[in-house]
Amino acid sequence: MQRSRAAKLDDFYRYVERECDVLDVGVSNVDHSPSENLFMKAFRFPDWRYTGLAVDTMDALQRQYPDKRFVVYDGQVFPFADQAFGAVFSNAVIEHVGSPDDQLRFIDEMLRTGRKVYFTTPNKYFPVESHTNVILLHWVSSVFYAWCRRHCDFWDASNLRLLSHGDLHALMRRSSASSFCIRRNRFFGLTMTFSVCCER
Repeated sequence: MQRSRAAKLDDFYRYVERECDVLDVGVSNVDHSPSENLFMKAFRFPDWRYTGLAVDTMDALQRQYPDKRFVVYDGQVFPFADQAFGAVFSNAVIEHVGSPDDQLRFIDEMLRTGRKVYFTTPNKYFPVESHTNVILLHWVSSVFYAWCRRHCDFWDASNLRLLSHGDLHALMRRSSASSFCIRRNRFFGLTMTFSVCCER
């Protein structure tokens, strides 16, 4: 997982190509491990070019990183002007935003506010589900959510909708992207996550 995250960071900076203002969508106010908020911690541009967008209060992180900017919103429309950022980054957030229509709105908001967008999500059909560590059950949504109700009732269809390559491709076709590329990030030959590069 650590190698995968580091590879995604390298991929993002190759895609962006030059220094710009960057929006990091989905910052967590829980910061108890080195992998949490990795993009923020490993940000390669000056701090003043970083904006983190979150749904929870960011007071503690703001005190810890005073030269970075953090914005809290309601999880719907991003509170920024069109094309306010040179690039938007979001790691493993889209699977948490809700229904297919919610996911589509999330993609379109990233495209509206950034000139280049890079986001990632786990592959539904990787054998191990990364949030619950169940094996194969998540391949059938009804079975997976029934298991969650019994063993891990925090997760349900409202906050964890896993995406296959087909699901992701369909969303991108419906989105406002003028171009997009879905990359497969593999582990022992199996697609573990997807990275999407897109522009409006």
